[in-house]
Amino acid sequence: MSTKQAETSEVTQEQLTTQEALKLYRNTLNFNVISRYDAAIKQLICHTSHCVIYKFNDESEEWVKSDYQGALALYVRDFKVPKKGVTPTYTDLQELFCYGLILLNRNNPECFSLGLLPNKITKHFYPNGLNNSEVLEMDVELNDNLIIVRNLLGEIYGLWVFNEDDRTKMFKSLEFCLNADSSIL
Repeated sequence: MSTKQAETSEVTQEQLTTQEALKLYRNTLNFNVISRYDAAIKQLICHTSHCVIYKFNDESEEWVKSDYQGALALYVRDFKVPKKGVTPTYTDLQELFCYGLILLNRNNPECFSLGLLPNKITKHFYPNGLNNSEVLEMDVELNDNLIIVRNLLGEIYGLWVFNEDDRTKMFKSLEFCLNADSSIL
């Protein structure tokens, strides 16, 4: 190997190490910030640096831009299974969420968060929907530039993720979380 090739190889290894260190630092920082909002965080799944939240208005059938924009993260939560033989409440649902989605808002101190539960678990604990609503599962789809998420209350949110690769990764990760075959049952 020539001297020039050796120097190039060392620079590439050094840059890789720097990139890995920055990624680790960014993940640690994101984890620490999210843990201030949700102490049940266990592990980051994926994140993106810029997202804008839209909410679908059923009456006008239009997307309404919210005041939420900033870094978006999907993470695994430490969860608690409701007691057997007792109909789970809304509070039980808050503790049962296996995954969390949070947007750390740049516009104001209030952050957007959404608990996620695999649909198999939802059907087990809430066979008639939350509070006997007709919403039996959460749903996610990718439509043009929006990741569309419907929660257990029937609310529909559009996540506009600036980076296309991040958008695809976030969508596939959300889809996996909702369709996961969970072993807690």
